Amino acid sequence: MATIKEVADLAGVSVATVSRVLNTPDNVRQTTRPQVMKAIEALNYRPNYLGRTLRLMETKRILVVLNTLSNQFFSRVVRGIEERAREDGYSVLLCVTRGNQDNLMEYIKMLQTREIDGMILTTREISEASIYAMSKEAPIVCACEPVHNKKIPLIAIDDEQAGYDAARFLLKQNKQKIALFGAGKNFYSSILRERGAKKALQEAGLSPFYIASEGYSYRAGVRAVSNMLEDGSGLPDAIFAFSDSAAIGTINELNKHGIRVPDDISVMGFDNTAISEMFIPTLTTVSQPQHTLGYQAMDMLIHQMKGQPCTKRYIIKHEIIYRDSLK
Repeated sequence: MATIKEVADLAGVSVATVSRVLNTPDNVRQTTRPQVMKAIEALNYRPNYLGRTLRLMETKRILVVLNTLSNQFFSRVVRGIEERAREDGYSVLLCVTRGNQDNLMEYIKMLQTREIDGMILTTREISEASIYAMSKEAPIVCACEPVHNKKIPLIAIDDEQAGYDAARFLLKQNKQKIALFGAGKNFYSSILRERGAKKALQEAGLSPFYIASEGYSYRAGVRAVSNMLEDGSGLPDAIFAFSDSAAIGTINELNKHGIRVPDDISVMGFDNTAISEMFIPTLTTVSQPQHTLGYQAMDMLIHQMKGQPCTKRYIIKHEIIYRDSLK
């Protein structure tokens, strides 16, 4: 990694001038700024704010890393994070990985160079070993998406229990043929939800009618229905989709094939996002307390950043919301 001195040498200016360009550019001559910025770009220099951090002790900025902004689930989580952050004067930066590990590594550099005080990870594109190594060097909280390592600070629901409870709920509604629409190995939360649902079915002497592993998105639900219908094994009594977005994609695709919800088939989602209440039919779903997840994640991070003891694992309760998509 290039140093500020190397930038100064390449630009033919002093280190102090490079520092002023980065921090107080209005105090630098207009003819000087472009040559310094050109040197910064040529050397791919990343300012290390460690010195400033040591003087000020903190930047008052935290980073929230998301896989996507298209999932409504995260809007309430972020709202909770921002509410708690404001209480202690922190600013929140949002960064989206789009499932790309390289994107995540770029954001992690901000933590390593002390451009931010801490990070909340709601996605996992790197190994738990890497997350744990980082957590020993800087304040990190994993939120929503679970991790195995009990030494990594985590706040989430019990996804396996939630999957179990959802399947049991469907069984109590006399649903025997239950399809599971999950996200496969891409999300550990999906693995746990599927594990819990299978356990409930096994206790009832049943197996899943069909399993799809397309993802958590609206389009994932569409693909799952299309593939299930092409499979030719008929219709289940109910579909348990592991996200509300996938559940709504599921309902719309079923409608296109003349299959009515809930008259012909019941559909259950997961998350209890805002759209689950507004969609017709309103969606039966497993509710995650999204605002609480975000608020408590930020509270855990603040405790770490202040050097205070932090609960390593905080598991909060889920709830089943019964609405019109289940008959």
